[in-house]
Amino acid sequence: MSEEHKVIPGTISFSYDSFIKLLESLVNNFDSAGESMIFQLGRDYGVYYCQDVLTKLPSNEMELQDLFEYVIQVASKDGWANMELDEFNPQNGSIHVILKQNVFQPKCTMLHSPQCFFLRGYISGIIKELTNIDYMFFSSQCYAQGDEHCSIKMIAQVR
Repeated sequence: MSEEHKVIPGTISFSYDSFIKLLESLVNNFDSAGESMIFQLGRDYGVYYCQDVLTKLPSNEMELQDLFEYVIQVASKDGWANMELDEFNPQNGSIHVILKQNVFQPKCTMLHSPQCFFLRGYISGIIKELTNIDYMFFSSQCYAQGDEHCSIKMIAQVR
């Protein structure tokens, strides 16, 4: 078996195209409910990912903003997007992340419709894990709308 196709126990590998097809199937079969499922998948993964990154930190003695920036910097290396923090104001319930070169850019551009449901959830999950506050998608810039990059603004969910 070639190195390229070597099976590593306990791992599942998706190509970008396969992952997009999986997400398309959810939207095609369940419409807006599919979009909600994709958001929730991203959110759950964001929580898990954040927990994993934090367990590998030598010390959690960082300010909240520094922790968030650290987690999204590590996540950027995984290839979802080059994530940059633009605004971090959890006291006022607002967080804004810029997503440069995100993996959904080709799909957004082709469909002229935002496709970042997973990344919205992913960032929401990371924030939830760090603050124990639910943040929901508020607004964005997007390649689909001709913007230079995508960005996601999250606001604290008022209960």
